[in-house]
Amino acid sequence: MSDPWISGGGLATPPWSEGEQVDGIPGVRLGPGVQARVLTNERASLALVGDVSLAGEEEPKLLDAVAGGRWAELTYLPGSYWVLAQNGTHRFVCGDLSGLRSVFYTMHGPHTLWSTSARRLATHCAAPPDLAMLAARLTAGAEHWPKRTAYEGVYAVPGGFGLLLGGPQPELVDVSGIEPLATLAEGAPVFGAALKRAVHWRMQEASGRAGADVSGGLDSSSVAILAARVGEVRAVTYADAFTSAEDLTFARRVAQHMDAPLHVGTGGRAHLPFAWQPNQPVTDQPAAMSLTTAQQQLYLRPAAGLPLHFTGNGGDVVLDSCSAAWIGMVQCGDRRAARRQVTGWARARNRSPRELWQAVTRAAEIGHAGALQDAAGRMARGDFEARRPGVWSWCHLGQSATWLTPFGRERVAALLRGAADSADKAARADLAEQHLSLRLVGADARDTAPLAAAWGVRQVHPFIDNQVVRAAFAISPIERHGVTTFKPLLAAALPSLPTWLTSRRSKGSFSRQLTAGMLHNQAALAHLIRTSPLVTSGLLDPEPALAALAGIGGAHAGALYDLQRLTMTSQWLATSSHSTKLELEEAC
Repeated sequence: MSDPWISGGGLATPPWSEGEQVDGIPGVRLGPGVQARVLTNERASLALVGDVSLAGEEEPKLLDAVAGGRWAELTYLPGSYWVLAQNGTHRFVCGDLSGLRSVFYTMHGPHTLWSTSARRLATHCAAPPDLAMLAARLTAGAEHWPKRTAYEGVYAVPGGFGLLLGGPQPELVDVSGIEPLATLAEGAPVFGAALKRAVHWRMQEASGRAGADVSGGLDSSSVAILAARVGEVRAVTYADAFTSAEDLTFARRVAQHMDAPLHVGTGGRAHLPFAWQPNQPVTDQPAAMSLTTAQQQLYLRPAAGLPLHFTGNGGDVVLDSCSAAWIGMVQCGDRRAARRQVTGWARARNRSPRELWQAVTRAAEIGHAGALQDAAGRMARGDFEARRPGVWSWCHLGQSATWLTPFGRERVAALLRGAADSADKAARADLAEQHLSLRLVGADARDTAPLAAAWGVRQVHPFIDNQVVRAAFAISPIERHGVTTFKPLLAAALPSLPTWLTSRRSKGSFSRQLTAGMLHNQAALAHLIRTSPLVTSGLLDPEPALAALAGIGGAHAGALYDLQRLTMTSQWLATSSHSTKLELEEAC
């Protein structure tokens, strides 16, 4: 099972030399095994690639939309797919709202080249990793630079946008089409219907046979139950001495409800995180799953070879919102209701209502651009927060920011200032947060696809289908925010799910497992950090990072998340550089 790719250029760009030509759209090439649904008439050509449900009566409407340049209309089919469209004057290339089906582009002389693989573009143009951007992502988060990638000169089309070619310059077109106006009661039935359709049509395409993650959580369990109602599901999960026993108990109960055996991949020390596998595929960009390939491969083994495998990825984003909802309420002038909710939430958790309210109002006042400017100033001065704020914030500088050298802080501060200059000063926190979180989920799913594909597993993620996302985001974030309940949209949208599942209020943490893996592989991780290009380029001082690694089981336990991202990035840089050298040697 190969990792799919599509590559092309503008109307006048010479075609790529490898891959299969797409009929009716000159210069667009498909990688091995990639299938396109192609529609053409005398005025327009359209190709759809990926998981898409298309009825014959919809084809004329789609071609009419292409001819008229109504690009957003091409993105409303059920599924997760790429759009390749051309009329007499323009070519349009688009992925999905999450960025799972992503598009990247670069300027090659006067021409625009694009691909669904950032790494393919970077290799084609000999673009090196963008170390300063990787350091910025590590310390401040990737969400502030939606158009940047891990490579110099290779740009991303953000999820929810398409790339329009044919004019003087490439243009980004917004296709998201989301208006958050509905209440939970109004929107829940629409969301439930969209999610059921996303699962059921895939099961039909797979002849009623599929694998499914069943971790015991709400997201994967609900998708697996929906799939089991219309076919045969092979339920899989992972467990070891460090994972949650409660999660496994719920997973077994879900499998029993589905009347399906639960295949439990029981791991040992060899399956702990940070034990990388030999000949592990190189991901397009740094990916979290690259840290846990041993356990992922173990528990997914029973799903190998099945037509598809369902996950619950994205459920956290669409089913619930976070405390950014309170900030959005303040920005919209609903301060009294926001303060009531903040106070109730804080008192229920023995927190200071006053401290949390101050954090909420501060975030509402400063906005995204202001927060980035503030972060840039603190980065340049070396003035960092001791702990995370009690509520969502526009930009939090992690502990890894203290590991940067003065040169590294200067480079990251410049990138933060650039992000502030382009940030939407009128952005609502709640709406911005859900789009940013969706793109992070989509990017992680996208970048892990080569790993699962190497094991013969084709993962699908119904929660981040366009129409499922649109149905969820049509409901106001504050309506989806679970203050007294957990993920209230799920029970409202799918009342036929068992109440013992939708009423669950807890979910196991992977912190113990990550810590155990880090301690078990400490020597190898220390070497990885010391030799990282982030260190050898002068951006990062290895000593404080190594001190944090040495104390991860005790005094530096709070550095776990930052160390996880640092090792993920350093491992990607090491394997990506080695793989690129091999590719160049083979080409020569």
